[in-house]
Amino acid sequence: MCKFLNILLIISTFCFVSNRNSFGQNDLDSLLTNSLSNDSLYRKNLVNDSDSLMVDRLPIDSIFSKNLITEMDTLAMVDSSEENSSIELDVVYSAVDSVIFGRTNKKVYLYNDAIVTYGEMELAADYIEFDMSTNIVFAKGLPDSTGKIVGNPVFKDDVQDLEAKELHYNFKTKRGLIKEVRTEQDGGYLHAQKTKKDEYGHIHIKDGKYSTCDAVHPHFYVALTKAKSIPGEKIISGPAYLVFADIPLPIGLPFGFFPNTTTNTSGLLIPQYGEEMGRGFYLRNGGYYFAINEYVDLTVTGDIYTNGTWGLRVGTKYRKRYKFNGSFNARIYQNIAGEKGLDDYVKSSDYSIMWSHAQDSKANPNQRFSASVNLSTSRFDQNHSRVLTNALTNTKSSSISFQRSWPGTPFNLSASANHTQNSNTGGVNLNLPKVSMNMSRIYPFRFKNTAGNGGFWEDIQLSYSSSLDNRIATVDTLLFTNSVWSDMKNGFRHTIPITWNYKPKRIKNFTFSPNLSYNGVAYTERYQKSWEMVYHAKEDSTYYDEVTDTIHGLTYAHSYYPSISASLAPKIYGMYQFKEDSKIQIIRHVMSPTVSFSYIPDVSSLVPEYYRDLYDENGEFIKRYSIYDGAIYGTPTLGRSSKTMSFALRNNVEAKIKTETDSTEEMKKVKLLDNMNFSTNMNFDDSIKFRPISFNGNTRIFQNKINVSFRGSMDPYAADSLNKRINVSEYSRSGKLVRLTNAGLTMGLNLKGGTGKSKEDGPEESPDITPQEEPGTLREEYDAFDEDYYYGEYVDFSIPWSLRIDYSLNYTKTIADARIIQTVRLTGDFSLTPKWKIGFNTGYDFKLAKVTTSNMSIFRDLHCWEMRLTAVPFGKYKSFNFQINAKSSLLQDLKYNKRIPWQDNF
Repeated sequence: MCKFLNILLIISTFCFVSNRNSFGQNDLDSLLTNSLSNDSLYRKNLVNDSDSLMVDRLPIDSIFSKNLITEMDTLAMVDSSEENSSIELDVVYSAVDSVIFGRTNKKVYLYNDAIVTYGEMELAADYIEFDMSTNIVFAKGLPDSTGKIVGNPVFKDDVQDLEAKELHYNFKTKRGLIKEVRTEQDGGYLHAQKTKKDEYGHIHIKDGKYSTCDAVHPHFYVALTKAKSIPGEKIISGPAYLVFADIPLPIGLPFGFFPNTTTNTSGLLIPQYGEEMGRGFYLRNGGYYFAINEYVDLTVTGDIYTNGTWGLRVGTKYRKRYKFNGSFNARIYQNIAGEKGLDDYVKSSDYSIMWSHAQDSKANPNQRFSASVNLSTSRFDQNHSRVLTNALTNTKSSSISFQRSWPGTPFNLSASANHTQNSNTGGVNLNLPKVSMNMSRIYPFRFKNTAGNGGFWEDIQLSYSSSLDNRIATVDTLLFTNSVWSDMKNGFRHTIPITWNYKPKRIKNFTFSPNLSYNGVAYTERYQKSWEMVYHAKEDSTYYDEVTDTIHGLTYAHSYYPSISASLAPKIYGMYQFKEDSKIQIIRHVMSPTVSFSYIPDVSSLVPEYYRDLYDENGEFIKRYSIYDGAIYGTPTLGRSSKTMSFALRNNVEAKIKTETDSTEEMKKVKLLDNMNFSTNMNFDDSIKFRPISFNGNTRIFQNKINVSFRGSMDPYAADSLNKRINVSEYSRSGKLVRLTNAGLTMGLNLKGGTGKSKEDGPEESPDITPQEEPGTLREEYDAFDEDYYYGEYVDFSIPWSLRIDYSLNYTKTIADARIIQTVRLTGDFSLTPKWKIGFNTGYDFKLAKVTTSNMSIFRDLHCWEMRLTAVPFGKYKSFNFQINAKSSLLQDLKYNKRIPWQDNF
């Protein structure tokens, strides 16, 4: 009877213990000791190793029938206070199926989704066996109903995560023995048949594999006969060789070194080698990388060709958390073409400067600095770029800007340096710098304690704006020479407008605005014209002509601009309703005309005279000119009165149509014409009063699949043989009300299959452009400046096919002739299979009757690798590029590339 009661006591005690507890060795001894009396049962083996059942889930007769409990004479309990076997922290355990305690062997058995946690270490598996006396844990997977092993051990600590087939681990010494391990090492995956883990977290490997392929059986790997991995630092191996698709390649190394750090490390950059037809063999992108600190780095590389061409690159990236980030890249090349001593020998230089800087929005909400610089010689991209879109781009622009505002005040400051250039002409325009200081609109006569509607003076507005500008117009070959500064134009302007807007309540959409504005300008030079005898070398003759002299010196000019303006902007609605059974129910036309008039009186008598008269050698009047003709901001006064009127008309047409559903009929709004605008103005003081009439509009048709936009200009006046407007109406000459001087039409059709993700979004996660997770440090990112690692645009396989057709028509009419430029462009791609994508880009010029620059691409997704073929089959930029490479940036140099550059065509 006593034995039976003791058995019930043990079972009830186990049932009381939940499937998730914290226990130490003292807890187990206490649990077993308190549950046994002097006449208790003793167990030789509490749990049979081949049995996975939990004792407290078995009935009593089952316990005896399975012989799980055996009577013994004595049981020597191990002292849990023994120093060698004690552990510092509690072990937290859980299991979905069973938790079984062994008394004599002091082991705990966990079944089905078992988890054991000790401090920062966590072990999960379908079967875990923990020996309390030795602090050793054993884990493995178990077969499922089909016999497949599932629930293999997954070990995590503060250093790394790893998966294995079997695992032995000592919580006390932190040493382990692992079979068939798989662990991720910062983007790379390490596999091994037999592995030892020491107390420092280092992994000792025998018969291992290292790969960036995330498949359980990697498609490629570096076979390591033996190796040592130091997580977060490096992997060092003995003899190693490459294996592709389980086929060993005859490419081996006596030893291997794989950097595996989370921080940047300085080191040599191995150059790429190849050959070009024009420049010969080359070594490219060889140099040194300087990891200065976690916030900034420096890369210095160079190129050298056997024909004598050489290049130097200097690049840096910088980043500070919550402050700013950016990159800078400068390149210079010395180009050699032809053979020295022959007539075709040419020596030239190219350079490129690129800088990108962005301030974090959290850094300073009232102050911002940004930069986007793209400056180069006109032939740099043609000679050295390996990206077709760069070579086809004719214009470049740059901007460096600074903005500052003061909260609680209406003042703000902005400064910028801007650059634009045209690669076809070589022209460069610079603003160095442009500074503006402005005060936003205020109401000087409006006070806080004013109650109700005040007087008209409370609506008087005052603002201030000022601008300082320095402009340079030159060519790229003279950009960094002293002659640039001699051609710089400077100017300062500030304006103080005082305005008042009056809107009568009885006249809707009418505004009356009397204004007074003070304008002032300052220049460092002015101009004086004269009529003199001049020798013209081109014509080899001498005759009288206009001569302009530049007089240097700081001058200031100002003016007062009293003006009166009035505008009327009503809205006119037109509507046509169809029969009730018609699919189109309503068409609505909205017209928004605007008429405005402005009058500026002649106030030249109140300010100094800035206009002069020019006479010929006989004293006859030629023209009146300003001493500031050609200045940045012009002349502050008109020199006469001005009366102008402007007209504008905006149109919008919409329709409501019936859409049938399963049960009801609903009305749907459809835009037939998004907008169609007309505008012109007239000057009452000019002999040719009306300006040309301009028009533009856009709409979308066929369920918004086709975008249509158009523009143009019509002139009511005729033109002479030089295409100059004359004071003769076109109607009196040709019988037409107006003559069309220019027009343009563009149409775009965009089709695609499926939904997918737009190409602008890019991949959700890509090794080359994945954002840095660790804040405040530099990251290895896709470098837009380094074109050797440009593989092409992101390929979205979720869109099975896409097609875009763009049509453009431009018409220009002069008296002599009419010119029509008509082009069509086709861009698209389609997936042959879920892993094959073919893309194309081509066009046709109807005027030249030839195909424009075209290219095609073939992409193959190889899971951990990718293959890309791009080709321009004909034309000026005829080229070919084939590349197969590993996707991961860790192995960005593991690739094969074969290319024929377009530079060979020149």
